[in-house]
Amino acid sequence: MTHLTQQELKYRRLLNELQEAEEIEVFFEERGNIEETVGEAQEAFALVEEWHNIRLIPDLQSAFLRFDGLSCHWRLKKGELRLSGEFSLRHLSAAMFATGEGLIHEDLDSARRALYSEFRIFDDHPRTGAGTLAALRIPHVASGIISPEVWYYDSSDGEFKLDLNYAQYLDVLPVTKGTYGWQYLYTDSDLSGSGFGSVANSMRTMLGVFPKLFPDHDYTDLQTRFEERT
Repeated sequence: MTHLTQQELKYRRLLNELQEAEEIEVFFEERGNIEETVGEAQEAFALVEEWHNIRLIPDLQSAFLRFDGLSCHWRLKKGELRLSGEFSLRHLSAAMFATGEGLIHEDLDSARRALYSEFRIFDDHPRTGAGTLAALRIPHVASGIISPEVWYYDSSDGEFKLDLNYAQYLDVLPVTKGTYGWQYLYTDSDLSGSGFGSVANSMRTMLGVFPKLFPDHDYTDLQTRFEERT
């Protein structure tokens, strides 16, 4: 039997928490197998360096997941409250091949073309995310050890650099459960402004319900971030 890392156990617990919460309906779940060929984190990072000539900061190894797929699409229904979310994760080695080329079209300016071409998608939302995803920004030419930027892309609102790294993203996701729009809490967006009403409502609902529904998680930082942006 394959030994699971603490990070992998955390994500198994995330799926269990969603399944066991009475107020949440899970529409889709994927509990992928451990992809043995990927190897342990240190081996996988060495392969990334060999295949892509990218040396990733070793601190990110603690976040490494080996699942060949890990997804969930859910909805909360509690009285008049409605909330939904989704995540669909690729492990880091697979994400290196999931480029942002599909986001590029002829009407894009050169700056966005260049940016999207450096995207490596590790979390997307194919069911009802309406064109949202999270990606690492991997420079075409990089020297030394890098900690890639994390970007959130929304087909309606554009792209946003997040105030967290890859490991931090994977630490926060089990807390938010992939609630649609949680990534905006890590941008400088004014969620009280026009265009962000649905995101603000979702965050308000999430922060009102989740601390009681999932008391083992700490929502203090997310609440602070929400207040700063509204």
